[in-house]
Amino acid sequence: MPDTTHAFISYAHQDAIIANEVQKQLTFLAEKGNGKPFLGCFLDTKSIPKGQRYEPIIKSGLEHADWLIVIFTGDQSVYCGYEIGLYSIMNTSDDKPIICLHDVDKSGLPAVLDGYNTAMVTPVAPYLAKDPMPSGSELNLWWDSSVGQFLREFCRKKGLYTPEHCDNPSEYAVDIARAARNISYAFELARQEDEKEETPVQAGFEITINPPLEGELTRVPEDSILVGTSRAFDILGLSLPLSLSANQAPHITWGQLRKALSQPERANIPWMDRLEANIALATVRKAPEADDVTFKGRRDGRIYRAILTRHKLFMNGKRRFFVLLVETFDRRFVGDRQSSLLLIALTLASRWRFTFFERWQETLRRFDASLSNDTFQDSCRQLEYNMEWMEHEGVELGADDMGAMVEAFGFENKARVERFYSDWDVAKQELKSHLPQTFEGLTPEARTQTQNSIIKFLTTIKKQNAEFLKLCIDKYSQKMSSDLN
Repeated sequence: MPDTTHAFISYAHQDAIIANEVQKQLTFLAEKGNGKPFLGCFLDTKSIPKGQRYEPIIKSGLEHADWLIVIFTGDQSVYCGYEIGLYSIMNTSDDKPIICLHDVDKSGLPAVLDGYNTAMVTPVAPYLAKDPMPSGSELNLWWDSSVGQFLREFCRKKGLYTPEHCDNPSEYAVDIARAARNISYAFELARQEDEKEETPVQAGFEITINPPLEGELTRVPEDSILVGTSRAFDILGLSLPLSLSANQAPHITWGQLRKALSQPERANIPWMDRLEANIALATVRKAPEADDVTFKGRRDGRIYRAILTRHKLFMNGKRRFFVLLVETFDRRFVGDRQSSLLLIALTLASRWRFTFFERWQETLRRFDASLSNDTFQDSCRQLEYNMEWMEHEGVELGADDMGAMVEAFGFENKARVERFYSDWDVAKQELKSHLPQTFEGLTPEARTQTQNSIIKFLTTIKKQNAEFLKLCIDKYSQKMSSDLN
């Protein structure tokens, strides 16, 4: 009577579909040979009764095993090393081999498998459910595959199934190829829920702040790591290489980013300042402020908002913040080109009036010498926020095209329109040239100079705005009267 072949199948529970298929195919081959009674397969989920201590049963299964079949897809069984170690101690001869069936690169196998036979499982031919019997060149591929070689050796070891069991010599080859193909397909099925690829669909980045943090967080530390998509850095006008050796996405420190985006005369970057403020709020579980601070993409000229979406706090004190760079909607008016541009100009001029000039004395008090340093700094930052916001709103609405505006206001107003644009640019550049690198820690002298520069700028723009607003109202009224007639 032939001896029974005992196989101990070691696997991680997420690979149960593979373990069950290996048992199924070994049983199929046994039934084609000596018969099912001459095969014993140990699977912990089937061989360990409920409520029983598993260690003695596993030990007994290893003692009786002729083969230890290890299945590995990247996740190692908790007991894999224990089972291999115990089996190798119990069986020091080559008569009871260890074989690892795996679909990962051999270099990724656990160290405990070093020195043992392995069989790389690959789909050498497509699996076709409608064609259960491999034939022709496909039969030869599966026969010669590493899984096919293992199955032949497994069946040959104790004569479980040999060509002599078949009336037709080719039947044995077909059965081995079929079993090899089905086991390979089980590896594919076990990976159906594996992540194939991840492609960011929105530009964004992650900011990681490492501990320790001293006191309350007010600014993002300069050494904080910012990892982002290539699209995000392209919007910011930066070209950062992907580190293929370390498999790292493009990254930079927060300090390096601020330095790269700063202008020679200004260190403040309103959208980064607002993002820092929202990050500080997130660390104390407070809702972020409105994302009303925008910036212009350095390469595409489009307007974006940096929106803080998530905050993770790790047990070691590390914090990670997730930011999306979201393009603002196209807000250009749909309709007659001249009417639209006149209405846009009227809207923007009114925005300046309502924000700064309608309550002029209140605006002046925001920069009064009697204010505390913190309140004065807040007013200065808010001025920058408002200026960036309204300037970017003009870009969104199409008001940055001076040629189109001249056309809308008429050639007879060309000089006046051009002067409004040039006067605005001159006043803005003069203001920036007199502002300090940062509003924090202003000396009394620097604060006085900043205050005088801001008041001078606003006074100049107030006069320009009044004149431009009157022109907008007159031209828009004329246009509407003309259209109605």
